Amino acid sequence: VDASDEDALIAQMIVATRRAAEHYLRRTLVTRQWKLVYDDDAPVETHLPMGPVSAIVSVTKVAEDTTTEAVDAALYRLNAPRTRLCFDQAIFAYLVEILYTAGYGNAAAVPAAIKQGMLSHLAELYDGRSIASGVPDSALALYLPYREVRL
Repeated sequence: VDASDEDALIAQMIVATRRAAEHYLRRTLVTRQWKLVYDDDAPVETHLPMGPVSAIVSVTKVAEDTTTEAVDAALYRLNAPRTRLCFDQAIFAYLVEILYTAGYGNAAAVPAAIKQGMLSHLAELYDGRSIASGVPDSALALYLPYREVRL
């Protein structure tokens, strides 16, 4: 693209491409925080839907009157593949909020194959603007080794 008259459109397509990649991969590309909220109690083994998880920031019990109490970090841990938060005992509260950090780091740390898949998807979006065809097979093939598989 030689001119800047489509920069806004391309920026929107980049966001759409990243979101589609994250949705398919079930992973966060650039590191950010996620909040998972449960009513009444959190499962003793809580699946963290967006990885790769780098840290649990906090687990907080919220009472019905909105007062909060932090859960001691000694009462939970990440499992070995860092996909589940495991509690030593059930956590009961009006709400249980889990704040965690996930992602590969900055954009430079995202695996090259994922970036190449995004470029392939972006090119298809740009070239076929009037056709909403989903994620192209060429991108899916590059993403596949990084996709989180759930059993």
